[in-house]
Amino acid sequence: MEIVVLGTKNYADQSKNYGDCILINTDRNVFIYDCGSKEHAQLAMQHMDQWGCSKAIFILSHNDSDHFNGLPYLLENNKISLIYTTLLLKHVDNILVRIDDGRKTRDSVKKQILDAYDNIAKLSGCPIKDIYLDSLFTDPSVEILGPKLDYMLDTVAKRLDGREGNTQDGETAVNATSIQVKVKISQEKTFLLCGDSAYAPLESLLQKNDFKYIQLPHHGKPKQAEKIFEATNPISTIYIVSDNTGDSNGGSNKLNIVGHNVKNTKKEGTLSFKSTDFTPNYKLAVAGPSCLGI
Repeated sequence: MEIVVLGTKNYADQSKNYGDCILINTDRNVFIYDCGSKEHAQLAMQHMDQWGCSKAIFILSHNDSDHFNGLPYLLENNKISLIYTTLLLKHVDNILVRIDDGRKTRDSVKKQILDAYDNIAKLSGCPIKDIYLDSLFTDPSVEILGPKLDYMLDTVAKRLDGREGNTQDGETAVNATSIQVKVKISQEKTFLLCGDSAYAPLESLLQKNDFKYIQLPHHGKPKQAEKIFEATNPISTIYIVSDNTGDSNGGSNKLNIVGHNVKNTKKEGTLSFKSTDFTPNYKLAVAGPSCLGI
């Protein structure tokens, strides 16, 4: 088992925001959690080749560009077997009920969804599954934890309604509903992936689980990170920041990490987490997964 959080130290343009890309090699499948740029996609493909994997399962936490923009390149190169995300058109009736505005119709809400999530709507090249309504993969090492369906529907309805603004719990509606994933590295070590999630959907997860590694949401944004610090044990937890600019899209420059074990790709480059140890730099896996895409 290995989790690789891609860094950008070897990329030509260090001023560009390349977004997130996290690779999960369970020795049975390879998963890619977000991919924010073509450069990340190219590096992900190199890792897949080194692992002997032809296709990966993609989990899209949300459709902001710095989590999405590398996915079309992976599809063009036939590297993805399945995509898991939130397919809002499958929930249009529940969203319409929550908006509760007689001026809106089912068709008008569908059009809003297609406009707001047009990059997902345009994806092609492999099956796309909804995390709430479709069957999920059977890999025991990877589990989608949230957000809860009601939270997602309420937040999306608020966004499409427009009468109460486009934020939820201090984040944009898109960020707030990022998909959270739990990865079991070993019997004792689990990793929580958060995307750009608001803190509210994470609170109950942190109460129920003792995560060894936690990806701090929104590239180390202090507002969420400080609450996570308060809710977890700073002695036993390693906090991960996927960031390369430090001052945009949340950003980690203003995050006070004193007293906490924080690993930041901006400072350390690509990070690798294995079932046996933590190493700050990526090492090649010896044995590749079966890459069954199931």
